[in-house]
Amino acid sequence: MAVNAGLAQTLQQIGLKEKEAGVYLALLSLESITAYQVAQHCEVKKPTVYVILEELRQKGLVLKVPHAKKALYAARDIGEFLEEQKRKLRAVEAIMPQLQALGGASGPNVYFFTGLRGCAEALEFKFDAMRGKTFHSFYGSLMGGNPEIMKLYTAWDKRAIASDMSFELIMPEDAKNKYYKDIADLAVAEPEAIRIQYLKNYLYPPNISVEIAEDFVRIDDEKNLQVTIIDDKSTADAFRSIFQIVWEKGV
Repeated sequence: MAVNAGLAQTLQQIGLKEKEAGVYLALLSLESITAYQVAQHCEVKKPTVYVILEELRQKGLVLKVPHAKKALYAARDIGEFLEEQKRKLRAVEAIMPQLQALGGASGPNVYFFTGLRGCAEALEFKFDAMRGKTFHSFYGSLMGGNPEIMKLYTAWDKRAIASDMSFELIMPEDAKNKYYKDIADLAVAEPEAIRIQYLKNYLYPPNISVEIAEDFVRIDDEKNLQVTIIDDKSTADAFRSIFQIVWEKGV
C-alpha cells in the first residue's frame, strides 16, 4: 500500500487527481478489467469509476477495449503517454517566439483608483517588489491638496523606508517647509534613503505627483483623490530618463 501511495503521489505530478491515479494503478495491476472490478479494487462507487475512466481516457491514459458483453478498460503504457506529451511540448516550444511576440505587442496595463481608500490601495501596488529599489519622483506643491492624503503618504513614506526602499525627489523649493515638511525632515534624518532636489522655478501642476518605480509609473492627483498606474517597464524607463535629465541639470 505504501508503494502504491508513493506511486499515486508521483502520478499526481503529471496532472492526475488522487482517485484518477488510484484507478490508473489498479488498471496497471489488473490489466483489462470492467468498471465494476475497478470499483471493487479501488473501493470507489461504480458511477464515480465510470466518470474517472472517461476522464483518464480523454487524457490518453486509458484504453477502452471492445468486448462482446461488457466494456473492458486497460491502462495505456506510461512511456507512450509521456512521449506523446513531449511531442506536444516540443510543438509548443517551436512556436514560442511567435507567442512571445504576440504578448509583447500588447499595450501596458493601466489601473485607476479613486477616493482615499483607492489611493491607499494604489500605494500598495507592487510594494514588496520595490524593496531594495528606488522611486524617482516629481512632486507638486500640494497647494490646496487634501490633508488626509498627506497623512496617508507620510505614513507610507516611513513604511517604505523601513522596507529598504529609497527615493530621489524633485519638488518646488517653497513647499519644503509647508506641505512637504515631513518628508523634508525625513531626508535630513535618512540621507541615504531620501535625496531631494529643490527647484525654484517649478512650472508643474501643483496637485499632481509622478512616482517612477522599477517597472510602473504612479500618477497621483492629490486634490481629486485619483491615482493612475501604468504598469509597463518601457513607460517607466522613459519617465525615468526624463527625471534624470531634470535631476542632472537642475532645471
